[in-house]
Amino acid sequence: MEKETRFKYESVQDAQTLARYLEAVTAGFAAGELRFSSREGEVALHPGGVIGFLVEAKSMGGRMKLHLKFSWREDGGEDGDTGLTIAPGQPAAHDADE
Repeated sequence: MEKETRFKYESVQDAQTLARYLEAVTAGFAAGELRFSSREGEVALHPGGVIGFLVEAKSMGGRMKLHLKFSWREDGGEDGDTGLTIAPGQPAAHDADE
């Protein structure tokens, strides 16, 4: 049995940097390998088969939260559900008078 490997990284980033991270995650899923590394350590994951997906979005009192979670087993899984649509919103228009 392989020993457990954990990786955690937390920071504050601008939206463009986060978009690059998400593009890298997308490319990793397509390639079948996701590599995460920082000064604290690294981990490589190999997504395949059916992948569990959880999305949670909240807006409360001016605070926003988006939580994405992916999970899978090395031995594959069962059939997936394709009932979710995710679409980008329109860029925010900034009023010049503000």
